[in-house]
Amino acid sequence: MKYYPEMYKIVSGALSGDRKLVVSYTELLCEKLQIDGEHIALRGFKEKLSSLNSSLLNTQSAFSRPVPVEKDNRFSLADRTFPSLDDQVIFLQQHDQDVINSFVTYIQKKEQLHLMDIPINSTLLLHGLPGTGKSKLAANLAARLGLPLVTARADALISSYLGSTSKNIRSLLEYASSEPCVLFLDEFDAIAKARDDKNEIGELKRVVVSLLQNIDNLGETILVAATNHVHLLDPAIGRRFHYKMELKAPISEVRHKLFRKLIYKFPFDDTEIEHFVTLSEGLTGAEIEMVTFDYLRQTIVNDDNVDAIELMRKILLCRFNWLSFQTEERSWCMKRLFSINNKLFSKKFISQLWSTSQSNVSKIFKENN
Repeated sequence: MKYYPEMYKIVSGALSGDRKLVVSYTELLCEKLQIDGEHIALRGFKEKLSSLNSSLLNTQSAFSRPVPVEKDNRFSLADRTFPSLDDQVIFLQQHDQDVINSFVTYIQKKEQLHLMDIPINSTLLLHGLPGTGKSKLAANLAARLGLPLVTARADALISSYLGSTSKNIRSLLEYASSEPCVLFLDEFDAIAKARDDKNEIGELKRVVVSLLQNIDNLGETILVAATNHVHLLDPAIGRRFHYKMELKAPISEVRHKLFRKLIYKFPFDDTEIEHFVTLSEGLTGAEIEMVTFDYLRQTIVNDDNVDAIELMRKILLCRFNWLSFQTEERSWCMKRLFSINNKLFSKKFISQLWSTSQSNVSKIFKENN
């Protein structure tokens, strides 16, 4: 049943007399009905909400409460979106995919866990290098669970006024607890640094204490946090997160799927895709997307035909930086490719990449032996 989670919560709230639960999940159901084009059902549920003196829904917001704002400058503490699976496709290696599937199943079976008196801790900590897909994975999770994504805004959350940051954190987490959503705290180390850091002032240490207390009071709220600097986090943070996962640069299998998705509308053959995969070793998913889209955008704007060699050159520039294409460094880069796979990256192929003669490549190789 497509809308089972929402219907279950609505019935549960009605039986227990929890009007707030009924209203919040009826609003979420209405938003899904709006997206799916179920206008007759949508109208009926809206009428029921109206009879309860609830705010009428529109296409922009289905929450009964607006996202809280920072007290002094009135900046919104978070952005609320409703991601779709079509827009938030993510590729993971099998082990990581298994962890995410387990997390989703864990959340979906929380009613069964309740029946067995097993406490729920719907928290996930993502860490790893920038560009490895932490933000996209949070959006993908929200889409899979059919929930809005509430992304905290660090620029509004952290205040220069004494005590305001802790108040902002409490306000945001109370808001997330009152509505069905996935709360995403990006750049988590900005508010969760280790309290034994001698370089931090007392105010930031109090922020960590406030954060820990508010996480403990989240109940069943789904919390996803992300950081590029997991070593900076306070040790007590780890105990608050039931699931933890490190995201790394994609392996060849994942890069292959990513390139397939990025260039499926362009006439590249399987051999060329294998070249892209091999050349992009060590690049993050974000870097691969950036360099591929930059090149494809350029070909469309200039009315050019796609050229696999040119895209390979762009990938190499991203991977080894521009110096590797200059006289001082190119010999090292050429020999590195040749050592990776001398059949795939033959001297002839390398000469095409650097727009030079094959004899010149042979000469460079001899000079550096």
